[in-house]
Amino acid sequence: MICMYRELEAKIAYRGISKKQMAEEIHMNYNTLLAKIGGKSKFTLDEAVTIKDYLAEDIAIEELFKEEWRST
Repeated sequence: MICMYRELEAKIAYRGISKKQMAEEIHMNYNTLLAKIGGKSKFTLDEAVTIKDYLAEDIAIEELFKEEWRST
C-alpha cells in the first residue's frame, strides 16, 4: 500500500507552483519532498507547518496532510 497526500497535491496544483519551486522556497531538498509526498517517509510537524504557511491555505493541517492509502 502507498500513502498519498491528495489534498496537499491538490493545493500545490491549485497554486500553480511546481514541487521543485516549492522545495526551493521552503528550503527542503526536492527529492526529500517527493519522497514525503509519495509516502516513503513522514513529514515532521515543523515541515507540515512550514508547508501549510507557504501554501497560505485556510484549511486545518490535519486535512491538508490527511493520509490516503491505495494499493500498489
